[in-house]
This record gives sequence, C-alpha cells and structure tokens, in this order.
Amino acid sequence: MKALKRLLIFFILLITIVIVGSIVMIKSVAVNTTDADLPELIYNSSDDLLTTAQLSLLGLPFASSDDQYTIIEDFMNYIILDSIRTNINDAYDPLGDLASSDANYVIYDNGFFIDYVFATLNDDNQIVVCISFGTDKIMPSRSAIYLYFDVEVNIGILELSIVLTLDEYHIADKNLSFRMLDYMFTKLDKTSIEDNMTFGVLDLEAYTYTIELVN
Repeated sequence: MKALKRLLIFFILLITIVIVGSIVMIKSVAVNTTDADLPELIYNSSDDLLTTAQLSLLGLPFASSDDQYTIIEDFMNYIILDSIRTNINDAYDPLGDLASSDANYVIYDNGFFIDYVFATLNDDNQIVVCISFGTDKIMPSRSAIYLYFDVEVNIGILELSIVLTLDEYHIADKNLSFRMLDYMFTKLDKTSIEDNMTFGVLDLEAYTYTIELVN
C-alpha cells in the first residue's frame, strides 16, 4: 500500500511539474499580435497586389536611403499578402467584416493556427517578418516567430535588385539557433514552400529572398 501511495504521489508530482513547466514556457514566449499591427492601407487596398508591389520598386532609384527601406517594407507586405491569397487562402481578409476562420486565419487546422504574417522595418534597417501563431485547444496560447533580414540594394544602369538575407530569428524575444532551423527544413518540402512566393526567388538553402527587376 505504501509503495502504491508513493507511486501515486510521484505521478501527481510529475504531472504537476509538467503542467507548471508548460505554463511557464508558454507564458515566456507569449506574444499577442492583433489586427492593429497590420499595414492597414495595404490590407484594405482594392488594387492588384502583385502589380502594385512591382510598381512600388520603380521608385527605388530616385528615393533617399531611408525611403528605399520603407519602399522595400511596403513591397514585402504586398508580396506576403498576395502570396497568401494566391497560394494558401484566397479568403484571407483579417481586416474585413467576415467572421469565418478562412477570413481571419492564414491557416486554421484542428485548433492550431497562423493568423498573421507581415513585415516591419526595425531601427537597424532590417526587414522583420512576423509570423503569428497559436492554438485554442486545451491550453490556449499565442506566440510569434520573428525573422530578421539584412537588406542589400543594388542599383545600376542595368541593375535593380534587392537581396534579403536572414540574419537571425526569434520566438518572441528568444533567439534561436540556425541548427534548429536547418533541421526543421530537412523535414519539410522546401521547394513547395519556395514556390508559394508569387514574385522573387526564395532560397531556403541560403536563407535569402531575391527580387530582380533589371539584371
């Protein structure tokens, strides 16, 4: 009987440790992304997203250095939204009035979701892509992955190209190793992911995204 009691106490303690540890871990990476974080003008645009994105880059040669990065930020948001609607979920419209899962989530599958993917420009003139995700099952939680890209702009008489190179990535504010990212992509079909971009070349071997208008 004493042995059984000890065993039960051990299992209760173990389950408690796992539950408490899970709660602490989830809270440590909690991020609450909302509609207010999205670039409203782009999401409410009625223009063709791909065409608008391409036309926006034509202003690069005439823009100041600071304005060039802002143009690239807007371009990335147009392309991200266009890629989502073209290749993942054509009903995605989080700023609209629809209350359906298709409208509010990029992907929603059995309680797990990605609800936002968008780009911002940080103080170091890096493009930061935020991927907001979570679950509403058992232990509802939300977090986000942030991908930090260095930006190289090449402008010449016969050249207009941009190369974004992944510098680091975080879950919430916690830096993660490239070894983990490399391992994750060994389990995924990289080609199908790369093909989801409606413009430019995504290379998941080199972790680059290249845009060329003239070369």
